Amino acid sequence: MGHTGSNSSAATTSVTGPVPWLTPDRLQRIRAILLAMTLFLGLLVWIAFSLGLIPRGTHLITRLRVVGVMTWLYALVQIIDMKVWHSRFAQRRRAMSRIPEALEGWLFGQMLAWFGIAYYALTDDPRWFVAGLVFFLLSFVVFPVREER
Repeated sequence: MGHTGSNSSAATTSVTGPVPWLTPDRLQRIRAILLAMTLFLGLLVWIAFSLGLIPRGTHLITRLRVVGVMTWLYALVQIIDMKVWHSRFAQRRRAMSRIPEALEGWLFGQMLAWFGIAYYALTDDPRWFVAGLVFFLLSFVVFPVREER
């Protein structure tokens, strides 16, 4: 240890246990809030298109689909890595974030749904949102609330 502090970096030191206030009861509330926000934003987009408030962005469709495929690949690879492969990258990310695995999995699922909301808002095509919402709901099954060890 030098005069300015420890020589080790945050990436190489082990982090203490999970955040104490993220209890299973609070995780259930967080899950409900994430789902409610996602459904509410989807509803706002649907209402805006139903009332004709938002013009369709058809010129963006090709670019958005490329971004969508990249987003889906990233999120699905991360979810598979967390549940199956357990790579060093995933383990390091989990240790650094200090949030429960369930919450991290839900956030990857939410990433898909929120991309779908953005796509829906720009194109009036709800398919990406519906597919993202299905995977978001599946993330609740794949990453159930349980006590962290």
